[in-house]
Amino acid sequence: MGVVVFSSHIDDAVFSCYSVLGRETTVVTVLAGVPPPGVVGDWDVEGGTSDSAARVVERREEDRRALARSGSEVVHLDFADSQYCGQPGVETPTGQAIAAAVRPLVEQATAVYAPAGIFNLDHKLVRDAVLSVRPDAALYGDIPYALHPDMGGFELPPELSRAGRQRREVRLDAELVAAKIASAHCYTTQLDQLTAFYGPYLDQPGLGLEVYWDAGSR
Repeated sequence: MGVVVFSSHIDDAVFSCYSVLGRETTVVTVLAGVPPPGVVGDWDVEGGTSDSAARVVERREEDRRALARSGSEVVHLDFADSQYCGQPGVETPTGQAIAAAVRPLVEQATAVYAPAGIFNLDHKLVRDAVLSVRPDAALYGDIPYALHPDMGGFELPPELSRAGRQRREVRLDAELVAAKIASAHCYTTQLDQLTAFYGPYLDQPGLGLEVYWDAGSR
């Protein structure tokens, strides 16, 4: 396996690190489990559905379409998004369980990317699980959270050590950002909610900058 990118939720990799996607890249979405019938998440309700199982199936298909545009392979793990946790039949994922699941996916990877965990607790959970297995993983700035000044901007969260990490900014050229925007528009179930909160960020100013923190060699 070549490059492995870990996405906490369906859509994070496309929004945050499109420049590393491609035919040698596998995107692994960790919290992509389909909840049991009758379980409904708050975010899903705000998005206009009362059937979260159907919504996750729909979002998985959106993800396949979005990532197909980049040529990346798609892996969806079955851990639950936090909006479903605490409801009947939903197991709350632990860092240890996630680490055990991702270990075989990264042992032969030439490069690994994980979310920096800006603001979102699900992103922090996935980040820490990946780093426990591959401490050399590069971290990417979580978009759209990093675009909101009250959520920390493009800065490593304070609980992370800066030691041995080098900040790297990637400014996408017009062709690549256009491809990224086209892929982002595949997430039709999510965009109204996201743009209502973060503003119309699906443009060059919003998606044209990606920030990474690279670790030293293994």
